Formats: sequence, structure tokens, C-alpha cells
Amino acid sequence: MAAWVSFLAASIGTLVIFAVLDPAEFTLAWASAWDIGRRLGYSLGFAFLYGVCFLASGLTVFMIRTGPPPGHAQGRGRRPPPRVHDPRENNPDLDDEAWS
Repeated sequence: MAAWVSFLAASIGTLVIFAVLDPAEFTLAWASAWDIGRRLGYSLGFAFLYGVCFLASGLTVFMIRTGPPPGHAQGRGRRPPPRVHDPRENNPDLDDEAWS
């Protein structure tokens, strides 16, 4: 599921970014040492966007599946609060001290 959603998001992102920017201009400005054509520029841009979208989709799926159970906000499924006790109950050496 995350792969398909990220593919669609990366496709739309690629359409928007490369409608405004030309990969050949980036090649001249940033990577003049390498001979990167337009097709490779489009491919690298799509691969980058796909990786970012896949990471975001995978993290979303992980957080949904490992989140709190339904009804947690209303108090269902929570553990009871721990019992607070006097330290002298389990330690007889503290009987003579004042705890206040």
C-alpha cells in the first residue's frame, strides 16, 4: 500500500517540479563534471521523490499500526495507577525514622 501511494505522490511531484524546472539546467549549474542528460535527470528526480514519499508513507503506516488502541483517549485499555505505599511497610529498619 505504501509503495503505491508513494509512487502516485512522486509522480505528481515530478510533474509539478519538472513543469517549472529543466533538468538540463541543473546539470550545467550543479553537475557539470558529469554528463547527465535530461532522461537521467528526470529519472534521478523521480527516484529521489519516490524515496522521500516512500519513507513518509512507510512511517505513517508504522505509526498507525503501532499506535494506541481505539478508545485509549476515553480511558479504556489503560493500566490502573500504581499503589503508593509507606516505605516502612517493606523495610523494618525505617520504623524509628520520621517520614514527613
